Amino acid sequence: MNSIRHYITYLLALIFVFLGLVDGIAQDSLPTVKILSRVQKNQILLRWAVDDAVAWQKTNTSGFILEKYLFSKDGKRLSQPQKIWQKPIKADLLETWQEIVEKDNYAAIIAQALYGESFLIEGSQGELADIVNLSQEIEQRFSFALLAADMSFEAATKAGWGYTDTDVKPNERYVYKIKSAQPQDQLAIKSTSVLAGLSAYEPLPAPIDLQGVFGDKNVILTWEYELFKSIYTSYNLERSEDNKTFIPLSNEPLVNLNDKPNAPAKRMYYIDSLAQNNKTYYYRVNGISPFGEYGTYSDTISGGGQPILPFTPKIRDFKFTKNPNEAIIIWEFPKEGEAITAKFQLNHAEKDAGPYKVVVDNIPPTQRELIYSELEPSNYFTITAVGKTPKQQKTSFSTLIQPIDSMPPAIPTALEGHIDSLGIARFNWKQNEEKDILGYRIFRGFTEKEEPSQLTVSPIVSNEFVDTVEVKNLNSKVYYQVVAVDKRFNHSDKSEVLVLEKPDVIPPTAPVFSNYNVEQSKIKLTWINSSEEEAIHVLSRKNMTDNSEWQDIYKVTDTIQQFTDDTVDTNKTYRYRIRAIDNSGLESLPSTPLTIHVINLTPPDLIKEINFNVYREDNYIELFWRANDNNIAEYTIYKQENEKDPTTWRIVPVNIKRLVDKTVNPNQVYTYHFRATLSNGKFSIVKKVVVKF
Repeated sequence: MNSIRHYITYLLALIFVFLGLVDGIAQDSLPTVKILSRVQKNQILLRWAVDDAVAWQKTNTSGFILEKYLFSKDGKRLSQPQKIWQKPIKADLLETWQEIVEKDNYAAIIAQALYGESFLIEGSQGELADIVNLSQEIEQRFSFALLAADMSFEAATKAGWGYTDTDVKPNERYVYKIKSAQPQDQLAIKSTSVLAGLSAYEPLPAPIDLQGVFGDKNVILTWEYELFKSIYTSYNLERSEDNKTFIPLSNEPLVNLNDKPNAPAKRMYYIDSLAQNNKTYYYRVNGISPFGEYGTYSDTISGGGQPILPFTPKIRDFKFTKNPNEAIIIWEFPKEGEAITAKFQLNHAEKDAGPYKVVVDNIPPTQRELIYSELEPSNYFTITAVGKTPKQQKTSFSTLIQPIDSMPPAIPTALEGHIDSLGIARFNWKQNEEKDILGYRIFRGFTEKEEPSQLTVSPIVSNEFVDTVEVKNLNSKVYYQVVAVDKRFNHSDKSEVLVLEKPDVIPPTAPVFSNYNVEQSKIKLTWINSSEEEAIHVLSRKNMTDNSEWQDIYKVTDTIQQFTDDTVDTNKTYRYRIRAIDNSGLESLPSTPLTIHVINLTPPDLIKEINFNVYREDNYIELFWRANDNNIAEYTIYKQENEKDPTTWRIVPVNIKRLVDKTVNPNQVYTYHFRATLSNGKFSIVKKVVVKF
């Protein structure tokens, strides 16, 4: 097996690509044996493989069962596929591999994977290879074996992974079903099938779009890969010096190492070294299928290496002339390079990073200086030597040439703009007319007195600007200024301040009740106004006793902060709230409600009428009265003689409404005060009557 070390070393690089492809396939919950077919002119080739390393190891012992069914005949599909035969297929015994191993290194790899006691990659070095060898030996055997089978159909057939069916007819189509011979109760492996017939024969296609980029004694070859990914597993690239005899560039087929599951390759690349320049070489490529078939050759391309231009020009100096915007540019270039140089080109850009454009072309290779008369405020120049060989050129480093300019640009004018409801500020100004204008810097402030801050990191080219401001804060205005900058970075003075009003989207603060007073069935309210200037204050009232709706009872636009509500009823409860409305119609939240109960503190007028009779002859006064007796418990009568203080004279129950006073004297004035005491302990209004005796 020592003869295969070279191939194992070669396959080690490929195997990580193969493992990536296996991992990239969506795996079923069960391992699967998958089959594919290749129709040739008079036979059908079949290849299959298990997609799991453990299942692969099991099937190496148990083998497979291949079944063939007749699917259609003379273009007509059978109602039920007809089984033609069933064949058990296993790997050939180890003793039979000697002959194929001696001529096919891929067969040697498969034999080692199937029957070798160990599978150590002796050609590899380093800890990574040791880890792979020791911990993933089954995966190594599995991966190397399947990859080698793709390279040799004869070896795959001997391993029990391929079959050639020659008993086929042109007018028939067949279904081939492959399944594991391993008992399902030991390891369940899903089977698959494929439909094939001689009528589907097509020659293997030729690779397309073969291209070559020829350099100095080398060529980069590339061709389409993605389109033929399902047809070819590897490629054979050949070179010829006479377009007749082609020789493969590699002893092993070429595999695309850049093809990864998450980054699939679109093209195949190969770099070939050339023995000499200026000699024509011819290239062609063909693909190799998983069945070991070599496809049709691509179109042949040709080309030759070209020497690179070995010298690079260098701008040594420049001198300004007496004319404005004009300078003499001087460069260096070895005289021995003139023989392979076709011309020079002068390139110009406004920035060191470019882009550069050719401003003077076809400068003779013997020339080393020229006069350039169209200088901008800022000029970066490079000089390019163009070789006589196509696409051969060398460019110098850039050199900055700046004419003297200390004059600042004009101050920007005619600023105008607005701020929308989302806080997007848009404004513009008149474009400066200076030829060397570089752009503008924008400054912003939030108060009239503050020093504005710069918004732009570098000058902007446009004469308009879009900014975003926060509309929900206490600053109602934003202040902008613009500065013009030329290409020599001379700055103008700041423009006049552009004042932009923010849209009013912040409702005013809510007013707050500060006090209230209830007097004689009237409610006097006082409050602290909203902080919003010129806000309208609206006072609302709700009769809680009657559960009525809120109604606005007072609206004020000046600084008044009080109101007396004289339309309330006694013994009822009212709730008040006040809100502010600004000039934009935005309303504040209502104030904290104020609930007030109106109490009638005036005593009730229950005694309706007091009358008297004077009997001077009998020396007494008769008093009698009328009253609303419903809530009266008793009456208290106070007697006052002339200017003396009244004193309690009588307390009588509610049912008595007539009294006689016999303690009277002639020529005296008596005043009687009547007061009713209610059942709840309250008193009525005091009524009086004056009697002259």
